[in-house]
Amino acid sequence: MKKSRIFFLLILIVLLQGITNAQTSSLVSMGTNGNLIYTPDSRGNVIPDFSGVGFMNGEIPIFPIGVVLTVNPVAGDNLANVQNAINQVAAMPIDASGYRGAILFTAGTYNISNTITISASGIVLRGEGFNGTGTNFIATKTAQHTLFNFVGTSGTSYNSTNSTRKAITDPYVAIGKKQITVASGHTFAVGDKVFVHRIPNDAWINLLGMNLLTNIDPLAVNWTASGYDMDSERKIEYINGNVITLDAPIMDIIDPVYSTGELVKFTDNRISKCGIENMRISSIYASATDENHGWEAVAFDKIYNAWAKNIEVYYFGYSAVHINSDASFITVDACKMYDAKSTIDGGRRYSFNVDGQRCLVQNCSTRNGRHDYVDGSRTCGPNVFYNSSSTLQNNDIGPHHRWATGILFDNLVGDGRMDVQNRLDMGSGHGWSGGQIMFWNCNANRMVIQDPPGDEINWAIGCICPDVTGVGDATTEPLGVIQSLGTHIIAIPSLYLAQLNDRLARLLDNNQFQNSNDGFSMKLSPNPVSSQVSILANQPFDKNCSITIVNSNGQIVIKQIDTINFTKDNLEISFDVSNLSSGIYFAEISNNSIIRTIKFIKK
Repeated sequence: MKKSRIFFLLILIVLLQGITNAQTSSLVSMGTNGNLIYTPDSRGNVIPDFSGVGFMNGEIPIFPIGVVLTVNPVAGDNLANVQNAINQVAAMPIDASGYRGAILFTAGTYNISNTITISASGIVLRGEGFNGTGTNFIATKTAQHTLFNFVGTSGTSYNSTNSTRKAITDPYVAIGKKQITVASGHTFAVGDKVFVHRIPNDAWINLLGMNLLTNIDPLAVNWTASGYDMDSERKIEYINGNVITLDAPIMDIIDPVYSTGELVKFTDNRISKCGIENMRISSIYASATDENHGWEAVAFDKIYNAWAKNIEVYYFGYSAVHINSDASFITVDACKMYDAKSTIDGGRRYSFNVDGQRCLVQNCSTRNGRHDYVDGSRTCGPNVFYNSSSTLQNNDIGPHHRWATGILFDNLVGDGRMDVQNRLDMGSGHGWSGGQIMFWNCNANRMVIQDPPGDEINWAIGCICPDVTGVGDATTEPLGVIQSLGTHIIAIPSLYLAQLNDRLARLLDNNQFQNSNDGFSMKLSPNPVSSQVSILANQPFDKNCSITIVNSNGQIVIKQIDTINFTKDNLEISFDVSNLSSGIYFAEISNNSIIRTIKFIKK
């Protein structure tokens, strides 16, 4: 998506004149029917859809999971008390929805002397509050360690069959494209989990100048093409001959001049459907710069479709939540990272650190961190940081080093910097921190938005910041795309939510029952709905059921209704949604044995 020289001049004129009253973007706009319209460049590159992130791809909210075990704190060390409870639930069977159940940790103090490990699917750890009077976990070990480690025993692996590993044959795969063409003879099927494997060559390394880092610093490490093979996790949605439609777009260009690509089916052996919620987690420490204490409060690795929600974290040295590289579809919601204890130096205070992909961090806050909302080296997008804030920043928000791609920073507010830049020899030779990085409607004191060579691009749209520059910490580079500087995009307050609602609307199937293996199915009509909505079941419920309505951001907007029955004489239940604002919603209908979730549009 390389701009012409004229386009650069226009951007510079806008900045020099101080025009800050624009409230729209020329690259993405809201159509008259509520869908998003994207403007491609001459090669077909567009702002990509970042919304395919978080638990269950954002298509099913995080509903409360039933409690199967209750644990009370004991005097002294609670490591065995807690780990034994987790092991007990891990031995339980998984239900039809993929859960074993929630463990409720009642209010009180749980001193923990070492790492707690969750290595089985379907386990949720739930406290009774995080305001100091609820459930308080305290890491007491005087060495760096993770307190809650969600980690499977194995991860993902390529499928070795030749027919499920095929070259991408398109002459150019643009940013934002969901369709790719593969070589003939494939046996891919709809629903397959696949990697889009991008294989760069030396020409790409040289284009970025990453072969010259040792010329600047002999101790730096030059990039090599073999070190930048990257696998983007996708699912196949549709197949038409050799044309494959993916569930999320390409975030990094595949251009035969600089890279080749292939589609590879993979086997997924990770655990899934785990969560931690509603508790306070803190660490002991000896001083403000002590580094021998709790380091990561919660870590996710070799896991997908999981969450951390409503947790307050205090005094850890590194992170509140660290999503490792073999984790995906993780939601971190309404979490806090306050007052880290460590030296203020490299490798510390990465409050919410995403090294995995297709993850969502939203509604979070930090205080006195360094890199508060950050992606690490060679991280494949999409990843989204939404509606979160930082105070007392000690360093910048953004991708940190070595080519993260496809990150959306949406409605972030900080009192320091937000950057995407070429870090050259900083660290051990970080180089370009990322491409296809979007800052949307953010507030910062300074922003370094640098434009990589070639067709890759970075954006800052609708951001309020007194200093937006291409002058970085290590070098000056051309400025990325800057639009509506000083004024938020009013028509699209949140790009993430707009893209999520747009995608969910396209996924709706208004005419089909929601079927499953237990034979119970239902549908909702009309869809879209303006006031009165009906749910029709194909058979009776055996007990009273409840209905919960949540919006696309996972917030409950209609509480449970516990007196509803689907009987053989009345398989249709109606309720009023006229007070809901327009958007995408989810209706969860459940009793003791059956749970169904249906998406609908309120117009």
